[in-house]
Amino acid sequence: MPALDSHTPDAALVSAILAGSKEAFVVLVERYQQPLRAAARGRLGRDDWADDVVQETFLCLLKWLSTYDSRFSFRTWLWTVLLNQCTRYAQKQSRQPAKMLAGPDAAGERQSSAGYLTSGEASPVDALLDSELRGNVHALLARLPQVQADALRLRFFAGLKFQEIAIAMDCSLTTAKTRVRLGLLQLSDWLRESQANSSLEAVQGDGRSRKARGTP
Repeated sequence: MPALDSHTPDAALVSAILAGSKEAFVVLVERYQQPLRAAARGRLGRDDWADDVVQETFLCLLKWLSTYDSRFSFRTWLWTVLLNQCTRYAQKQSRQPAKMLAGPDAAGERQSSAGYLTSGEASPVDALLDSELRGNVHALLARLPQVQADALRLRFFAGLKFQEIAIAMDCSLTTAKTRVRLGLLQLSDWLRESQANSSLEAVQGDGRSRKARGTP
């Protein structure tokens, strides 16, 4: 068997796992663990719950990998498993009154141009994720309808194509594109409101500071 590393294609890793390779499984976990955890954290709002869901996702991978149809994208299959596990975990927690489903902390994700949906240009969301608002992305996603938020997670966290999103969410291609577009437009509106409020607070704060110093 050829050496397995971070450059080994998913299909080769899947074949190796089915043949009993523990090394291939480790490589696959290292490849997907962080993006899966980021999406689960955004959906469930807690690090410990996200860790549980990711662990369950990889256990499902081992249990059900033999049912995976290699004609389709493996990452689409894996992200479908994650979304299903998130839904089940959230339902389980909602049935336990002592454990309230906590939401993420704060705000921020943006894209105002629907043209990105069909262009090959870098997403404005990528720039946001590298900005000071990076830690606040999940809160705005939590305010969206769940289908829109999940479509955005699959698009930007998982990097799935629209056809892959449609498969993962069991909807049409048109519906997948619409969910992403509407979600991005709403996030753009919220972000503009947040930025306007921040600018106003900064101006007011500067005015109070000048007044305290007796500066005109």
